[in-house]
Amino acid sequence: MRALRWTGAVVLLVISSLLVVSAVAARFARSEILDTDRYVATVAPLASDPAIQSAVTTRVTTEVMRAADIPALTQQLAEATGIRGAEQAATLAAPAIANWVQGQVNRIVGELVTSPQFATIWTEVNRSAHEQIDKLLTGEDGRFVSTQDADVVVNLGSVLSAARDALVAKGWTFLSRIPDVSIPYTVAHLENLPRLQQAVSRLDKAATWLPVLALLLLGLAAWCAPNHRRGLFIGLLTSAGLIALVLLAYTVFRGRYADQIAARGMNVDAALAIWDQVLKYLIIALGTTLVAALLGAVWVFLAGPSRIAQFFRRTVNRLLDPVGRAIGPQPGVRSFVLRWQAWIGVLIAIGGIWWLLASPTIATAVVVVGVAGLATAAVTLLRRLPDPPAPA
Repeated sequence: MRALRWTGAVVLLVISSLLVVSAVAARFARSEILDTDRYVATVAPLASDPAIQSAVTTRVTTEVMRAADIPALTQQLAEATGIRGAEQAATLAAPAIANWVQGQVNRIVGELVTSPQFATIWTEVNRSAHEQIDKLLTGEDGRFVSTQDADVVVNLGSVLSAARDALVAKGWTFLSRIPDVSIPYTVAHLENLPRLQQAVSRLDKAATWLPVLALLLLGLAAWCAPNHRRGLFIGLLTSAGLIALVLLAYTVFRGRYADQIAARGMNVDAALAIWDQVLKYLIIALGTTLVAALLGAVWVFLAGPSRIAQFFRRTVNRLLDPVGRAIGPQPGVRSFVLRWQAWIGVLIAIGGIWWLLASPTIATAVVVVGVAGLATAAVTLLRRLPDPPAPA
């Protein structure tokens, strides 16, 4: 019977660990990827990223030079002079003139891209692009695409318009003839889109109840194990180990994604900057859960029968007992704590989990464990208050 209970506990522990990772991904998908305002707020800092600024400057400069067609303009000016040999001279001089103009255009566009104006434009184009991402990942109206791959594209046309106006304002009036055009710029490549759509759709639907189910199964696994404390300890370590594997896999996939981007001729630095920024909060959430699981495992270990745990508890008790003697006997308080100490522990755990979910950062995880430790120390102090003196 004992072996059967451990078998059931191990199965539940594995399932709960998988659900912990899925719950983190589900909350990320709903709050960061499928929420337009949150997504725009996430990618907004990229407007000041040097890799993004360089890529946008290069792309817009290329479009300006293509539309300006300096060689053709040079030929027109030469023909207009009516001087013999002017056309041949223009042909020879055109490359040098084009290079000089390109350098000036690149400088002025670069000034625009590093200005606050670009930050506003970047926010607007990404808000529009998010509609595309949302449709790609959710299959709008239930119509899922059949293609295996897809590109996420932002339209830099508004950057071109702003750059043209800036160039004209600096005296490059002949560039005013550049029309308003769409400049599609691929910022990400989605591979195996149908499977990605299905995963995002399921995670979005499960985002509300998945964290609760994961915690319930973890508690059920600990209860099912013959040794509840050891079952909970193994469950926390299993969850931490699985999250560590996911973070390691993230590093591998990031390198693979960079290779794919390079093979497609895209700007690798810009693509990775976007990749890192968009997935930043997922990595933070996973790291937070990892730290919380490890600290929780340490907590459970210190509650166990090992020599280290017993030494730790004796040390804490020696520090608390003088405080308890100074407080003096409190029979009502002590009896209340002794009667309800298990439920008090549950409330401390629930409060810590709620706090962590409200602000999922590694710093919060450390603070939550610290506050929970102080609360537990307070409960221990009240539980160890001295007995009232015996009547004479």
